[in-house]
Amino acid sequence: MQQRLIAVVLAMAASSASAADACLDQALRAHAFSGAGQMSIAALAPDGSRDTRVLGTAASGTGLQGDEGFRLASITKTYVAATALRLHEDGRLELQAPIGRYLPSEWMQLLASDGYKTDAITVRHLLSHTGGIADHAQAPQFIAKLKADPQTKWTREGDLHHLVEWTDPVGTPGEKFAYSDTGYVLLGAIIERITGQTLPQAVREQLRLDARDVPGTYWERYEAPVGGARAHQWFEGLDTHDWGPSLDLYGGGGLVAPPVDVAVFFDALLAGRVFRKPETLALMQSAEGLPATSPYRLGVFAYNLNGTAAAGHSGFWGTLVAREPVSGRTISGAVTDRNDFPKLSQVVNDYVARVHADASGAQSCAAPQEQASKTR
Repeated sequence: MQQRLIAVVLAMAASSASAADACLDQALRAHAFSGAGQMSIAALAPDGSRDTRVLGTAASGTGLQGDEGFRLASITKTYVAATALRLHEDGRLELQAPIGRYLPSEWMQLLASDGYKTDAITVRHLLSHTGGIADHAQAPQFIAKLKADPQTKWTREGDLHHLVEWTDPVGTPGEKFAYSDTGYVLLGAIIERITGQTLPQAVREQLRLDARDVPGTYWERYEAPVGGARAHQWFEGLDTHDWGPSLDLYGGGGLVAPPVDVAVFFDALLAGRVFRKPETLALMQSAEGLPATSPYRLGVFAYNLNGTAAAGHSGFWGTLVAREPVSGRTISGAVTDRNDFPKLSQVVNDYVARVHADASGAQSCAAPQEQASKTR
């Protein structure tokens, strides 16, 4: 009898956790997916119910099941930024401090040799991509080296040397937004120095990932794989599944997770359940002191999706997440072929507009007969 009761409770929990999202239905109908690979997408409602879909057909082998983890690439930056802000709200990290306070003097000398004004670059500049730091990962030499030897062993210090060798400063500190993986590599090193932990350990502890409903989230190489199998992600006709993870491991990227886990974390973060103080979330999303044209805040993009505001992030391999604040709904997705990213973006943009209209009463996502029953 007890076993049967447990089974019933589990079944009820599973049922309440999974529910069809009418706005997602409409967005997917409006943008029928037909691409080079597949798309995995998850929508999360404020009550915790989620709707995960897999679209498209696998070119070969077994297709996606919906629980696969994807290399998140730059979406990892939001987790790293949130960790830095947790340390800030605990008084352990000063955002206006020059980065030399926390980083090795040899690194500062190396950056200075390339023309960087290291005494003027602050932690906040790293968080907001406004330090004038170029991006080693966008240099043509990086991609060429990666394609020539996907198993290249990249290191944090090596990334810094490549920055100096391959690029030059892109501006003065605070002058403009210029996206920089290298800046987040430096931020990851700062977090390690302050906490005495590896970056993955610090992120997991500070964000309390083990207490959140993100069972498929892990930091590649540093943590054991959990959840579903890791998805194959294609770039320019190449399957990158077996490419060495050190190419994007030190703060600019590193996390693996299924879309639903990403949606759950972003919902917790942007609904104010990650930081101890509401002021910290406000700081993360504030444009104060940033260049007027910057689309970035402190670890998140401030999206304007067809006139609707949302917060989120994207990742190089074809990952995307956005949360619409009026409805409190979050959508996250990933494609197996980077060429299909624009199609994912269309669905996310459409969904965000629909949930905003639904929540504000402008246009309901409910089917006509369902809407009629609600008004009786």
